[in-house]
Amino acid sequence: MPFEHFPPALGKGEYHCPYCNVYAKQFYAHLLTLTQFNWRSEVASQSMFNEVLPKDWIVTKCQHCSQVAFWHGQNMIYPKKTIAAPPNQDLSESIQADYHEAASVLADSPRAAAALLRLALQKLCVQLGEEGKNINDDIKSLVKKGLNPLVQKSLDALRITGNNAVHPGEIDLSEEPQRVLKLFELINFIANKMITEPKEIESFYDGLPSGAIQAVDKRDKA
Repeated sequence: MPFEHFPPALGKGEYHCPYCNVYAKQFYAHLLTLTQFNWRSEVASQSMFNEVLPKDWIVTKCQHCSQVAFWHGQNMIYPKKTIAAPPNQDLSESIQADYHEAASVLADSPRAAAALLRLALQKLCVQLGEEGKNINDDIKSLVKKGLNPLVQKSLDALRITGNNAVHPGEIDLSEEPQRVLKLFELINFIANKMITEPKEIESFYDGLPSGAIQAVDKRDKA
């Protein structure tokens, strides 16, 4: 079943926490500045004020990890909210790092996020045994190995194919963040189909009784 991601949204009682990424209940509160507290702070050495901050300042706390997030109006200002689903854990660390960086800049620069994802896609092709020099050729090769041909059509629609360099005009996503989100989904989809699912099937097969495995091998050699 595909992973469904529910990004943080003010007013929602549950969503995927930006800290632990667990879909969990969120507690809400307004911010109140206090003049007395039980810890050493730089605040104590400055001129202080004691009042409830305006109603557009809100703090939420995750029931699962107890971390707090700060909102101003409808915007989560800390930690930086990402609306993309987390990367497939079977991706290499380098690809996951590019993916996370792309997610962190998506709201500010969809074009920068798209460039990072294009790099991640090239690295994914290499992880899958392709050359990584031409995304278009690599995806065609992966289609021959069992990847859904619709992935190629999707990449063509997003204009993410091309040569190894990131040239101006190759990434036509600068004004449409929702299209960049599709690229996040495609990277996870490719990883799931070409890495995760085969690994799970192999693990299932390896867990069968030895007699059953021998019977299958005998049948296949017949």
